[in-house]
Amino acid sequence: MSAPRVRGRTMVLAGIGALAVFLILFAVGVVPRLRNSRELAAAAEQVRTTPPNIYVVRPERASAADLTLAATTQAIQDAIIYARISGYLVRRHVDIGDRVTAGQLLAEVDSPEVDEQLRQARAELQQSEKALDLQRANLDLGRATMARYEAADAEGAVAKQAVDQSVATFRTAQAAVAAAEANVQAYKANVQRLLALTSFQRVVAPFSGTVIQRNVDVGALVTAGSPVNNIAAAPTTVTGAANGLFEVAQIDTLRVFVNVPQAYAANVKVGLPARVTARGQLAESVKATVTRTSSAIDTGTRTLLTQVDIPNPSHRMLPGTFVYVDFEIGPAGTHWRIPATALVFNAQGTRVVLVGTGNKLHFQQVVVGRDLGTTIDVQSGLEGNETIVKLPTVSLQEGQVVTPVAAPATNGG
Repeated sequence: MSAPRVRGRTMVLAGIGALAVFLILFAVGVVPRLRNSRELAAAAEQVRTTPPNIYVVRPERASAADLTLAATTQAIQDAIIYARISGYLVRRHVDIGDRVTAGQLLAEVDSPEVDEQLRQARAELQQSEKALDLQRANLDLGRATMARYEAADAEGAVAKQAVDQSVATFRTAQAAVAAAEANVQAYKANVQRLLALTSFQRVVAPFSGTVIQRNVDVGALVTAGSPVNNIAAAPTTVTGAANGLFEVAQIDTLRVFVNVPQAYAANVKVGLPARVTARGQLAESVKATVTRTSSAIDTGTRTLLTQVDIPNPSHRMLPGTFVYVDFEIGPAGTHWRIPATALVFNAQGTRVVLVGTGNKLHFQQVVVGRDLGTTIDVQSGLEGNETIVKLPTVSLQEGQVVTPVAAPATNGG
């Protein structure tokens, strides 16, 4: 066999071998891909046609729930004692922490200017009383003179002009007496005013309680009605400003003001029991009672201002203490309780997703009540026998068929 012929056959065999290798590699690489594509398409079709599994729950009947609000204690009665007269403090009889009774002397103020004004007013009163005596004497003289002239006129013994002058003199004396009497009353009123002012030199307690603030000491110049600097202790008033001579508080009973959210307001009534716990003393709660409410919802905060009174006979709890107030409040106009995750909030309103006949979804409008964190009370929109989607997603559509699965129980859920 010639060499060219041998070379031609070798080239043909090499080409056939290369083609066979190509076909093998093509089968190994492409065929599995085609198989995987068919499997993925079948799986996608199955997913599209198979209803999705979703967790569902049943609404529970609403029950009482605890409401905890933060507050600050205040004395049941608290008064800042101002000076009613200007002068120098000459005596101070109490200090912070002292117990006082109603009318007890707290301090004394020396006001020499007012004392001098009182002495002058008394002298002016005495002078006006003597002037009144003088005018009464002139009145008696005018009355007697007029009587003599009238008697003489009856006999025609005096001129008519003289009679008229005597009558005018008498009437002038009467007016002078009335003016003198008015002056006496005016001077008496001035004396009484100054006497009242001098009584304010004694600063007394308006009610029984404890001195919780003292802002002055002996020798201090005080001005009537003006604040003074605090030199004893920080005040416990709401404003926190240092003012007045003393602050007296009645702490046998304390009170707190809390703002109850509107959803709970309907069940907060006078007489509702509460528990008050001071920060740092969580194991020692104190029984308290709602004593009054504002009977109106604040339009700014949508809350009800509520006062809770706390018995404090041992004075263990102090004014200004940060506390927690716990109420046990029943459902207010609510019927059912659902997980907070079941609500859908969007432009269509507040809704829940129900699984109805044929496992088809339906979006139901609801009106919610109290938000308890993990659960929410529903006031209307549910009858209690519905099946509710616990965790609705944005992909769920009205009328979509699903496979409901009972949600696993969770603690506090």
